[in-house]
Amino acid sequence: MNRVRDIRQNIRREVIAIDGKTVRGTATSSRFKAGTEAKAVRLVSARATENRLVFAQVQTEEKSNEITAIPILLEQIAIAGCIITVDAAD
Repeated sequence: MNRVRDIRQNIRREVIAIDGKTVRGTATSSRFKAGTEAKAVRLVSARATENRLVFAQVQTEEKSNEITAIPILLEQIAIAGCIITVDAAD
């Protein structure tokens, strides 16, 4: 955490963007194992846009779980005085 303090800028009203992404190439490794179903890794991240830092991530099993990951992310970070944005969560 000291590294984050060293590189972060003091921003009056930090914008924290919450967005879910599927990690490319994560489903291909299990594709070759007999009897297994390939499932891609899906992450929902809270990113400080001005500081260009990801503060927290939650892995979900399906894209529909993106909405349930948002409160978990918000509990993990200090959001007082921040502007929170969320894309069109499915």
